[in-house]
This record gives sequence, C-alpha cells and structure tokens, in this order.
Amino acid sequence: MSTPAATIRRTSVVASPKVVISWAGAYANEVRKHKSQEPEDGIAVGKTYFTSRPMGELSIHGYGRQRVRQLKRTTDPSGNDAVLEYLREHCRHQQVKGRKTMGIRLVMSMNPARVTRLLQDLVDVDQLLVRAAETTFSELANRHYPGDELCFVMGIHHDVHTNAKAPEKGRLPHIHGHVLLLPQTKKGLRISLSNHTAPGRNGIYVDMLDETVHIYRESVEKHVYNYSIKQSPRLEAVWEPLVREACVSTIEDFRNAPRMTDWQAKRRFGVTRFVYHLGAMDREQLRRRYAKRRQQFAESSNSNRDATSNLIIERFHKLKEVLALNMDARGEHVESLRNAYRNAPADMGKITSWDVPSGRALLVKTTPGRLIVPGNRKAEIRKALEELDDIRKASLIQSVAEVTELELKLGALQYEEPMWIGDLAQVAQMEELPHQTIINAAPPADPLKPSGTPETPAPTEQPAPPPPRRIPPSESPEDQPPQPGMGMH
Repeated sequence: MSTPAATIRRTSVVASPKVVISWAGAYANEVRKHKSQEPEDGIAVGKTYFTSRPMGELSIHGYGRQRVRQLKRTTDPSGNDAVLEYLREHCRHQQVKGRKTMGIRLVMSMNPARVTRLLQDLVDVDQLLVRAAETTFSELANRHYPGDELCFVMGIHHDVHTNAKAPEKGRLPHIHGHVLLLPQTKKGLRISLSNHTAPGRNGIYVDMLDETVHIYRESVEKHVYNYSIKQSPRLEAVWEPLVREACVSTIEDFRNAPRMTDWQAKRRFGVTRFVYHLGAMDREQLRRRYAKRRQQFAESSNSNRDATSNLIIERFHKLKEVLALNMDARGEHVESLRNAYRNAPADMGKITSWDVPSGRALLVKTTPGRLIVPGNRKAEIRKALEELDDIRKASLIQSVAEVTELELKLGALQYEEPMWIGDLAQVAQMEELPHQTIINAAPPADPLKPSGTPETPAPTEQPAPPPPRRIPPSESPEDQPPQPGMGMH
C-alpha cells in the first residue's frame, strides 16, 4: 500500500442512537478504544509526540458548541460528558421529528510522510487538523448553505502507517480524525455527502463528496503542510508563552509583597522579578508552571460563573485605569526629559546642536542672536532616560499580566483553555529552549529574592521590599484587585 494522500472517507450513515453514543463514547475516544492503554502500534503521545489537545478528547464544532458550553456547567467540564449528552439530545430530537438519520460518519486523514516533517519540529498537528476540518465544513456551508451553519463532533487518533511496498522506510505517524457530521444544518436543511445530490433549496445536483474531499485537501495543504513555511513568525511566537508566564508570575509576586509607596522601588521590583522568572524557566520549571496554570484554569472553570463574570468586569475597568495612569506617567517623564534639554533663557525649537553620547554642551540661540553655552546636562538627561525606560518596562509587564489573567478567566467561562498554557508544555519539549542564553546567564539566586536588586539601600522612609511570601493553596491571588500599577508615577 502506498502512502495515502489527505482525504475524507465516508464510512457510514448512522440510523441508530445507540450506535451514535457507542461510537462517541467507546470508539472516537482514543483512550476508551484502547482501554486507557497506549496502542501497541500507536504514537507515544506526550513522549515522542506533542499535542496541547488532551488525549481522547471529543470536541464539537459549529452550531452545537454553545449548547455544549451550557451542558458543561452541570457536567465534568474536563471530560466528554457534555458532548455525549448533547448527542443524546440530538438523537431524541431527530426521533421526535421522525428523521431516520442520526449522523454521517467520516474519517479525515493526512499524508504521513508530510506530517512527519512537522512532528520533528514539535508542531501541534492535532490543532492544525482541527483547523483544516473547521475550514472544510465552513467553506462547504458558504457554498451550498449560505447564511447557515454545520455541526460535527471530532475525535483524533494517533496510529502508525507502514508502507507495505517499502517497509525499509519504517513506520510513519498516521494522525486522523473520526468525525460525526450532524445530518441537518442549523436551519434544518438536510445534508448529504453523496455524489450527485442536490443540497440546499435550489435543486442543483453536485458531487458533494468529491467537492468536500477537494476542499479538505486544499485546507490541509494550507493549514497543515505549509505550516513549516511560516518558520519566521513561529520562531517569534514561541516567546509568547514565556513572556506571559513571566509577567503573570511577576504580578503575583508584586501583589503578595508588602505594599510599596515608592514608585521607583515598585518599578525595579517588577523588572528584576520578570528577569528572574524568565531566567528560572528551565524544562522542569516549564512543566511545573504548565501544570499550575492548568490547575488554575480548572478551578476557574468550576467556580461560580456569576462571580467570575463580575470579577472580569471589575478587573477590566481597573485595568483601564491602570493603563491610563501608566500612560500619564510616561507623558510626565517625557516632559521632564524635554525640560532636561532646555536652558532657562532658551527655547526647545532654537537648539542648533547637541551630542548626547559625548555629553558636549549644546549651543542655543537666544532672541538677541547671542550664543549661550549652558551647563553640561548629560547626567540629568541620562537619569531621566533610565527612569522613562523603567516606567516603560514595568507598565508593559503589568499590562501583559493583567490581560493574560483576564483571558484565562474569559476562557474559563467558555471552557476553552488559552493556547499559551499548552504552549508552555510545547516549549519544554523543544530540542533547544529559545531563552537558553538567558537561563545560562542568570546568576544563581534565591528564588524568593529578586535577582539584580540594586546594592544601594532604599530611602529610609521606604525600606527595600522583602521577598514575596509563598501563596497557600487555599488562596487565589489572581482574584484580588491589583495594587496600583508598577509603572505609575
């Protein structure tokens, strides 16, 4: 058997509700199919293969997603119970309507040889396959059911493919999706994936199965195979989970530290803690932080939804205030920097020359036309520039942290885990960490003490902040209103 190309196979049209539930609960679920054991001929998920999608997960796409979100409020949000209950409701509805078809079973596969190259780069192929499937059915709806929507349930399996004609090439990963397409659109139109069928209401016959396969192959080519071409943005994007995690950890330390009133101490605390967290994230730390954020997401998903909604609104308004204050602080220091260039009898627009690096005095024209040489302002300007840079860094750290925490809360309301959390695990499995040079350069330090703390003592009225206390498991610091911004003045 030659290496298969990307294709869709229609395996059966299901007429029995029992078959639908059995398919979803015991077959499409890879873990249940293999009875919680790794298949002998399967891919070692989590060892030699990376995916941010939980093994055995059934996902729903299209118009049924909103109902499944509602069902997750009364079922286990981390399991497949809500999807199975939705399928039971769907089958009951079909029977009440007198419809004989419960769903259309499909298998969506890809070319193992081309997928292998992506797996070597630790690309999350599972998510790319889901994206290709969503694009396929969305395009199908746009062409033949305009203004309408389709719905399907999907489970991904991780098997291997052996080329019988060339066994020396070894076994290649055979990643494929088992799909149950619901037989009606959101508006109730019948769906058929047979050739020579008339979809919609216009009575025009088309070869729906061939057309669906063609759309799917184009989607796989675009979203899966060509993903390796996007190496440049992907190399930049790999920093996103690291920066988000370092910012969130910094703001957690800031909230749990004794309250500070000196703005310069706040900024230095934030910047040094961010540098520490970024340099401390080796592979083991990345795995631990990944587990911690997943636990936080699970706890938020199970918390009171009204309270979570109110907290999101409150934090959003607070964030707007913090961002405005941070920008005001930058404006004040820009003005102070501008004043540092000035001389009492001169105007900014009348400067004729100024050499900042060398610190040479600037020459200014006065109104009578005389040239005045003011004093050397190099130290004053350098101090203003450093303070402005500290404001920029601290306010950026706080802004990223606050937005990230809001996204986690919003994701919990919708039972959709933010992608950056899964990306932490993906980065941990990379052959070379993108921030390895930062880890190597980081000096050994007490993890409870900010590294890079200035040697000069803080002012007497504001002692240097002690290390942040560790958070007891019962507390939830991200639920507390934030302290005033680290970048404010």
